[in-house]
Amino acid sequence: MNLAFAPEPWLRWKAEDLGARMPKRVTEYLGLYRRRLHPAGTPSGADRWWDVRDSDSATAAVADMIAQLDRHGWATLEQMFSREALMARLREGDLGWMKRPYQPVLFARAEALLLMDAGPSDALEERLIEARNVGEDAREHAERFEAWVRAEAAKA
Repeated sequence: MNLAFAPEPWLRWKAEDLGARMPKRVTEYLGLYRRRLHPAGTPSGADRWWDVRDSDSATAAVADMIAQLDRHGWATLEQMFSREALMARLREGDLGWMKRPYQPVLFARAEALLLMDAGPSDALEERLIEARNVGEDAREHAERFEAWVRAEAAKA
């Protein structure tokens, strides 16, 4: 079961970035936070699925899905509606299966997006500097992101 959370500033950027290719509804792959829940008893790091063969196994799978959402899903997703809690999660380097050490530019961009609506600031500038740390093949996209964030921050 895939969980995702997409805060409004993130979706605003995705709409700008994707243009006409932006889906009409928010799908899991548009999430900033993404995590997969597995059946109870799945070893850490394993990618296991619910096995449904008949109505009894379907009933058991649904019951376990609800239990996994209760244990590991709802509280995490609800917490992220708080900008401060989402910012804390970003600073801790945890966006579900995405971690800061492996995707530092993504984390810098996400923080910049959460800061931009408060207007220009030193913190926003620091995140934008971090977000420039890309290869030549991604330079144009990084420059577009930075220009858009600066324009949005100027509106605040």
